Amino acid sequence: MANNPSQSDNRHPQAQVLLAIDTCTRRSSIALRDPSMIRAECTWETERHHTAGVSAQIQRLMHTSNIRPADIGAVAVAIGPGSFTGVRCGLAIAKGLATARNLPLIGVTAFDTIAAAQPNHHVPVYALVEAGRGRVAALRYEWQENMLRAADDWRIQSWREFAESVEPPAWVCGDVTPTLASLLEMRAAVAPAPLNVRRAGYLAEIAYARWISGDVDDAMTVLPIYPPET
Repeated sequence: MANNPSQSDNRHPQAQVLLAIDTCTRRSSIALRDPSMIRAECTWETERHHTAGVSAQIQRLMHTSNIRPADIGAVAVAIGPGSFTGVRCGLAIAKGLATARNLPLIGVTAFDTIAAAQPNHHVPVYALVEAGRGRVAALRYEWQENMLRAADDWRIQSWREFAESVEPPAWVCGDVTPTLASLLEMRAAVAPAPLNVRRAGYLAEIAYARWISGDVDDAMTVLPIYPPET
């Protein structure tokens, strides 16, 4: 029996486009990655309008990039941590698309997306995601063979607790507020503004590498990670 054309295409990433979606916090980001480049990317403040705003931006980005729904061969999504509503909305959109069209789904943490944008300074990297009420979710990475690897479990800390826990030398990136940056002074280097934005283009790069290697998730069972007490 002949294979369904869309299912056959899904086994050949080189002929398809990957859609990446990140709605973990009040800042959302989407990107479209084809076999050779990031075709389009958009990052913006969504506040509490994730579902409608993200769906509209996906349609707009696909239209301006001349990408048809049939061209999408896989979906990547940030699985957290972040706000309960934000993470849930992104997963709902991604799971809906993947399930409706039988597409591979790849879940990536917000920490890995932030870390992927950082240059190699050969010092530990702390990736931060805002957790509300003057707190951050933090994950420490170390360089191993020119690649960042998580060195510990992630944790929720107040700005002061996090700043006091950092052992210099270190590189801190992600959701760094001016207050937190001042607390980190003399203890760690803070990434410049462009490297602190959680961009879906980096999410797409991580996911695309997993897709072509066959390392994908089950859309029905992939789970979010939330900060405690959210």
